Amino acid sequence: MKYIIIVGCGMAGRGLAAELSKKENVVAVDISLKKLESLGDDFNGKKIWGDALDVKVLEDAGVKDADIVFFLTGNDNINLVVAKVIKRKYGVKKVVLQVNDAMKKKIFTEEGLVIFNRTYLFVEVLKKCIL
Repeated sequence: MKYIIIVGCGMAGRGLAAELSKKENVVAVDISLKKLESLGDDFNGKKIWGDALDVKVLEDAGVKDADIVFFLTGNDNINLVVAKVIKRKYGVKKVVLQVNDAMKKKIFTEEGLVIFNRTYLFVEVLKKCIL
């Protein structure tokens, strides 16, 4: 089993947490208690209410033991900065983050972070529908 931390429980984070917690050890972190509570009964993991900018919150989530950390907060700057710190300070092998600004995507891909952009993914899927 992999140890996975998901930071940000909006629609994408909530869906990913619910799905991955069926077979993996998952910890969901969010600054919003309401969003954590929205994970519902399908979520079979641990919930941590706190700010991802606080290193103690990430350490309480078990970042030192994480195989994968997802940053899905919806805030590019938080995702980028905290992901970079996690990669360097804790040596997490795989750090995946959502980035909305395509220019930032190009820059931080060079940092060894796995970055995805929803608009790009959406466009690629739609292009395949017409081909």
